[in-house]
Amino acid sequence: MSSPPSAELTTALDVLAAPRRRYLLATLLEREDTTSVDRSSASSRLSMERLAIDITTVEHDCPIVSNEQYERVHTDLIHAHVPRLVDAGLVIRRTDGGETTVALAEHPIFESEWVRSLLADPTGETLPVDETTVNRTLEALRNPRRRTACAVLAGRRGTVSVTDLAAAVVAREGGDGTRLVDVTEPECTTVSTALVHEHLPVLSEAGLVEYDAEATEVALATDAPQLRIDWVVEGPLADVSDLVRRPTRRDRCPDSSGASDGATAESTAADAPVPTASAANGDRMLWTLSRPRAERSAASESSSSREITSLLGESSVASDQQDGPST
Repeated sequence: MSSPPSAELTTALDVLAAPRRRYLLATLLEREDTTSVDRSSASSRLSMERLAIDITTVEHDCPIVSNEQYERVHTDLIHAHVPRLVDAGLVIRRTDGGETTVALAEHPIFESEWVRSLLADPTGETLPVDETTVNRTLEALRNPRRRTACAVLAGRRGTVSVTDLAAAVVAREGGDGTRLVDVTEPECTTVSTALVHEHLPVLSEAGLVEYDAEATEVALATDAPQLRIDWVVEGPLADVSDLVRRPTRRDRCPDSSGASDGATAESTAADAPVPTASAANGDRMLWTLSRPRAERSAASESSSSREITSLLGESSVASDQQDGPST
């Protein structure tokens, strides 16, 4: 499995790291998928008010939201998140007769399976981690150097020194043809300093690496629950997944007794499918109806046309081996 193009991947992670942007894109993508609308048509667009309502109900996991909660989200969408998505080329914003509407734009990230999988469950309700960990993981992997560090560590057994990691990162960032022997000491020192003071603490907080700051040693956290999430290992950590899951020589070749040595490598990423999450949907403020996504799909047409009201208003069992007489 090869990783997605770096620039496209960085854009996707930068956008998806913010929960409200995930909710916004998930709402628009679900509407498009369930109504089969053309992105260029008027029916594909949602008003800012309606988006704010849907996002507020998701954030509070409640069909009833206050006017204050709605206004806070509505203002944040107008001044922060929608402009950011417009600048990234992910959504189209139109104003007609005083009403501002938003629709998905044509962008390659929406064709990526890992992005669609993430947006099918933007809160991480069905994942083996909570939403805080999802946010930290996306935030940590936004930076290309952190993804490179994870990929380097995935190819090493056990812990490595930060200095060795820095040299390997410099060589990898240099592209094809750059060897470790070509890495200069100033380059290594610069990257090592950045790893120690910026990148490794963030990756450690996200649970992706095991970092000993005192010993300046680091290792990939191969038991990290994120490595059991399909969209993580198919998207931002695709290179890591390849190396972590790759069988070693001793795994592939049986020993002299004809049995393979299963203790030489351990697969830490299960192929668990990511089900579709539930999300809240509804009209507005005090009367919003919370329904699973499957039910919302069947009722999306009627829901989208419903008039908005009150506009002011988550053993291993040990076996003992008993020594017996030799036969």
